Amino acid sequence: MNEALKYLTKDKDTIEYLTFFVLLEKIKYIPPILEYCGDDFVEYMIELLPRIDDKYDRASLIETIVQSYYWDENSVGYSDELFNEYIRCIRDHATNLDDIISCLNGFVHAGVRKQEIVIQLIKHVDKEKTITILSRFELDDVTGSPGNESKLLTEAKEISSIRWRSGIIAQFLLLVHPQVRKYAGISQITFLYDTYHGVYADCWPRGLLPNQKELLLNSKVLSAREISVLETLEELINSQEKDLDSPEVKQLYDAFFAGKDPLDVIFTLPK
Repeated sequence: MNEALKYLTKDKDTIEYLTFFVLLEKIKYIPPILEYCGDDFVEYMIELLPRIDDKYDRASLIETIVQSYYWDENSVGYSDELFNEYIRCIRDHATNLDDIISCLNGFVHAGVRKQEIVIQLIKHVDKEKTITILSRFELDDVTGSPGNESKLLTEAKEISSIRWRSGIIAQFLLLVHPQVRKYAGISQITFLYDTYHGVYADCWPRGLLPNQKELLLNSKVLSAREISVLETLEELINSQEKDLDSPEVKQLYDAFFAGKDPLDVIFTLPK
């Protein structure tokens, strides 16, 4: 297989060359295939990287190397070099958010400190994109220095909390609001699930509150009153087996939003 991949990249600006990078996008997050390709494949990608001019192809190649490489204390220097190159790819908008998060987590496993990731993003990437990336990145063990870095971290953590909060409330709406249940699958508004069945049967509220109640409170994602409403819903549909169209369930919408604008409630963190 490695010989075939080398053949595909022998000459630039060919259909074979384009095919290689299409294949790379397909396999870079499939560990069994990467393991099957082995160390020779990784070494070849490392050799190939300096020859690649296209920023999108460079980003894809780095992401694959990070997912494939066996990092140890002897490879710290290379991981730092590769990380700096990847920061330039992020700066130049050469990759998407999901790939960025996966790759940055890969760099953490390779030994790059989270603090250094934050510093380099702030230094080289525009503010809005940096905050978006950091809001999807695990930041609990990262502390900012006084000034701009600390402010950006605070803003990113707030956005992360709102993202979590809005997701929970979206699932809540799928259960308690008849119109949302009816039209979620065709709406341009995303409710995480196309229908309420996924929430009701697979995800929420089973396990959410018992496992994360204290975290939701301490992180100020939900208030104690809001969690109480969710606990009531859990009791009604899990223990009492109330139908979602029952008056008791329908009343929980009003109890949660308390007469306020739902959008204001969704996108405002509790004090």
